[in-house]
Amino acid sequence: MAFPSPAIDYVEARLTPESLMHVTQSSIIIPTDEGYAVAEPGYKVTKGRTVLLDVNGKLMFAEVGHGGFKTNDGIIEGDALDDARVLGVVTFMVKELPRGEG
Repeated sequence: MAFPSPAIDYVEARLTPESLMHVTQSSIIIPTDEGYAVAEPGYKVTKGRTVLLDVNGKLMFAEVGHGGFKTNDGIIEGDALDDARVLGVVTFMVKELPRGEG
C-alpha cells in the first residue's frame, strides 16, 4: 500500500487567462488597438467605471460620469444617450507585448 504524498495538499490549479480574468460564458471579449478587453454584461454600471458602449453600431469604451459618458470622441449626454447602449462593464484590459524581431 502506497503512502500518499503530502505535496498533494499544496497542488494548485493551472493558471489560465480565463481563470485570471474571471471569463464566463456571458463575458464579452473585444479586440482593441493594444490588445483585448473583457466586459461583463451583468455588472452594475457605476460612476467612474469603464463600460463598453454600442453607439449607432460603433463599439467604443467610455467612462461613466454624472449623467453621461466620457469617450475619446467627446461626451455623450442628454438626447445623445438614446443612441448609446451599454453592453457591459469593462473588468480587464490586456495589452499585447510587442513581438521581438528575430
